[in-house]
Amino acid sequence: MKYLVLETHPAYAILLDQTGRFVKAANRHYQVGETVQNVLELRDVPGKSHIRLYRRLSSGLAAAAACFCLVYFGYYRPNFTAYGTVRMQINPDVEMTISKTEKVLDLEGLNEDGRNLVSDYEYQGKDREQASEELIQLAMEMGYLTEGGTVAFTLDSEDSGWLQAEEEKTLEQMEERFGETIVIQIGPMAEEEPIRAEEEVEVVIPLPTQTETPTPAETAAPTPVWTAPPATPEPVYPPETDDDDDDDGDDDREDDNDDWEDDGPEEDDD
Repeated sequence: MKYLVLETHPAYAILLDQTGRFVKAANRHYQVGETVQNVLELRDVPGKSHIRLYRRLSSGLAAAAACFCLVYFGYYRPNFTAYGTVRMQINPDVEMTISKTEKVLDLEGLNEDGRNLVSDYEYQGKDREQASEELIQLAMEMGYLTEGGTVAFTLDSEDSGWLQAEEEKTLEQMEERFGETIVIQIGPMAEEEPIRAEEEVEVVIPLPTQTETPTPAETAAPTPVWTAPPATPEPVYPPETDDDDDDDGDDDREDDNDDWEDDGPEEDDD
């Protein structure tokens, strides 16, 4: 819960909470008109101090009620009630929650770089314009943004009239401040589509040529085919020669044999 500081004293402060209840709390260096949270309430022991406190509060109840309405509706609500958001995309992605009067109420990093950017940044008490300029400058110093880069602002609110006016004002202010070095864009930054794994590296592995599996009949040993052995050449004899010494060209032995066969053996006359 948030509290509005109405009075400050050395040891305590009088606060007004969002429900209209007066609270006495320990004074942690509060200032009148400041909005605080996580207060330490003090409970008085019944006595004179307690009576004096509530008499004073009771006597000024009407004035306090009027003051509350004036402070809450004229100062607190427009300055300390969330009215819209401003998302700033560089590569760091951050979001500011702002009031109707552009006071920065909260600042959050939406990604890892965004959380690094805002981790040590003090936004309390600053408006949207100052915080935006300082965050852009800080992004440049940290190396997230270089000359020619783009900063996209996306605003959101239920009040369409206020939203349109804030978009125009943001564009004008940021272009006046950084228009010569970077690009200012109203609307979300286009997000790149994730690259699918198969599109990153396409590997084509050729498949080995498939060969038909031979059938058992094809793999069996071939049936031997009988072939005739080569023909044996007939012997070649040398030409016959004449063994006798005569010149008639015939063989006398054959003549002798022929004579013997024809005549037969001589008979013995005895």
